[in-house]
Amino acid sequence: MNRTMTNYITDIPLMILTILEGLSGIFLQFGARHASYLGLSMLEWKQVHIMAGMPMVILFTIHLALHWRWVVCVTKKTFGLNKKSEVNTCPTN
Repeated sequence: MNRTMTNYITDIPLMILTILEGLSGIFLQFGARHASYLGLSMLEWKQVHIMAGMPMVILFTIHLALHWRWVVCVTKKTFGLNKKSEVNTCPTN
């Protein structure tokens, strides 16, 4: 499996889980205590929030590991920590 496909397989579920986590967080934060949204009670939204959060953290860690060289390169460029011998361009993914 090439790097692009690995990123795709990691990033699409990560995006879906992030949206689910955000929606459930909004419902939990601003919803009425005994209200129901999209057919789920607050207790069920809390369970969705917790269950989406666990794989989201795992996928985020994988995502960060896949892009670590880019993160380091951009950080060095931003804070002027590049050595003169280093190339000024960062990896694209």
